[in-house]
Amino acid sequence: MNKNIKILLAVFAVLIAVYFLFFRSGEKVSTEKIDAKLFVADSSKIDKIEIVKISESITFEKQNNQWKITKPITYNADTSAVNAMLKDLKNFMLESVASENPAKFSGYLDSVNNSKITTYQEGKPLGTFILGKSQANDNSYIQKPDENRILLASKLSAGNFTKQLKDYRDKSVVSVSSFGLTKITFKSTDSNNVDFTAAKDSLNVWKVEGDSVSTSVMDGFLKMFENLKAEDFKDTVMTTFPVPTYTLTLTGPAQTTVINLYKENSEPPAFICQVSGVNQLFRFYAGMAGQIMKKRSDLIPPKPTK
Repeated sequence: MNKNIKILLAVFAVLIAVYFLFFRSGEKVSTEKIDAKLFVADSSKIDKIEIVKISESITFEKQNNQWKITKPITYNADTSAVNAMLKDLKNFMLESVASENPAKFSGYLDSVNNSKITTYQEGKPLGTFILGKSQANDNSYIQKPDENRILLASKLSAGNFTKQLKDYRDKSVVSVSSFGLTKITFKSTDSNNVDFTAAKDSLNVWKVEGDSVSTSVMDGFLKMFENLKAEDFKDTVMTTFPVPTYTLTLTGPAQTTVINLYKENSEPPAFICQVSGVNQLFRFYAGMAGQIMKKRSDLIPPKPTK
């Protein structure tokens, strides 16, 4: 085989590859130059974000330097969740045109989590885009509402904008300094019939009816209440409450905090949580509730039998 034939075969192979890569896919590769930014955002000046999804619409507003959810409910927003969105809105870049073929758009847009994102800065609309599916390395597909094409954006994580409402809410239930606690009362009305008190003595040793509680066991338990987070919320109003399934009373020199858990008739098993001085009701599922509903044997292991 002479040199010219080899060159012709190589060129033919390249042409075949180009045909299968670009023409058989039905997509035309756009060489159009696009703007690097959809809009220029200053995360410190963004004061409103609207997320409109098929299932719900969520609005975040910055009020007195604090982010709140103002639709569909009014509640403090999870700061970390909002900061993740602000970072993306400031930094995301437009990389390329992914598709100009409407028949192919469903491969880029997410029919379940399809979200329309509108950003406001200093009280004025800054920009809107429809968020599509995510790609590797924090890349996502987006579409401008007035354009019939799909764009690829970098530094934009779709997951930051497609959470459920409960995951945008501040899930803080209670924050109690474990060092300041002096007594904890445990009581239940279920079949475990829990009823005991752990108290700290003059040497700062926790004891239950004279028996010392392991420092590691007690520290691990108390640490949970320094930043106790709910798993979900119960927003329906309850005017009357049944007898609590479990009551935990945390006592210190400054204040007393009462945590009541009410078992729900639900699947998966869950407990409604009511905290003294807090109007919001929270929800824990069985695993997390079990970490709160201690029995005496959880703090003082039974003595081995001879």
